[in-house]
Amino acid sequence: MRLLKGLFAILLTLVFVALVAAGVVWFRAEQIIGARVQLPAIAFSADGGDPARGAHIAGSISGCTNCHGQNLAGGPLIVAPAMAILYASNLTKGSGGVGERYSDVDYERAIRHGIRPDGSKLMIMPATAYQFMSDQDLRDVIAFVRGSPPIANATELRRIGPVGHVLIALGALPFAADKVDHTASHPAAQAPAVDVAYGRYLAHIAACFDCHGPNLAGGHYAGPHDVPAAANITPGAIGSWTLDDFKLTIKTGRDPSGHVLDSFMPWRSLALMSDDEFNALYAFLRSVPPVSPQK
Repeated sequence: MRLLKGLFAILLTLVFVALVAAGVVWFRAEQIIGARVQLPAIAFSADGGDPARGAHIAGSISGCTNCHGQNLAGGPLIVAPAMAILYASNLTKGSGGVGERYSDVDYERAIRHGIRPDGSKLMIMPATAYQFMSDQDLRDVIAFVRGSPPIANATELRRIGPVGHVLIALGALPFAADKVDHTASHPAAQAPAVDVAYGRYLAHIAACFDCHGPNLAGGHYAGPHDVPAAANITPGAIGSWTLDDFKLTIKTGRDPSGHVLDSFMPWRSLALMSDDEFNALYAFLRSVPPVSPQK
């Protein structure tokens, strides 16, 4: 009987400790989720934006339409109650969309800072990539968004489940707004050119560094944990690729060895880049320090 009482007491203690730990994790995650980001005063106008150019940037390079849809009406991104219920916003001026109430500054804050107008943080918004977007390209993207047809679509509010709370508390599911340098300046424009500098710019706003890592040597930097690690795309791994090999890989989703790219890699949208953009991005990738593939 004493043994049973002792085991029961141990069990109660373990349950109590587990509940306290769960409470601490939940509280920490809620602190991170609910924190508001205060930005310096921003003055930004999208006047002079080219919607056609913006459609190209949003649809092929930066992949905005991959999440918000070709019609920008939003839709489900994650529907896994244990992890999260997360919808991309309806960006149009239709019912349920943000287009009617978002100012140019609101769009700038969301795109380059990952923050809503009230200072709360967006999830899965690649502001860590878009923070490098030039003012003119951002104007073009906003002009494209503003000119899109209004579509009625009320997307669901964000709900983060217990697994999501644990990952956020442990820093395994960071918010872009917590990683962006909100005081950084932005280029007024980045003139398209077939050179390394423009290729580097494209690699930034296409989120290549977000997935393939700061040195582009690959690893698991983004996406669900069941997604394979991003490939090494330095000359140490793809140095033998010709420009045609590079183009064919992006346009078909299959590399020269026959390996099929994971669907998380947005090759279908990147395939819409112009020849000059392909050439510039290839020139940049050929210029980065080579890193030998891990065996």
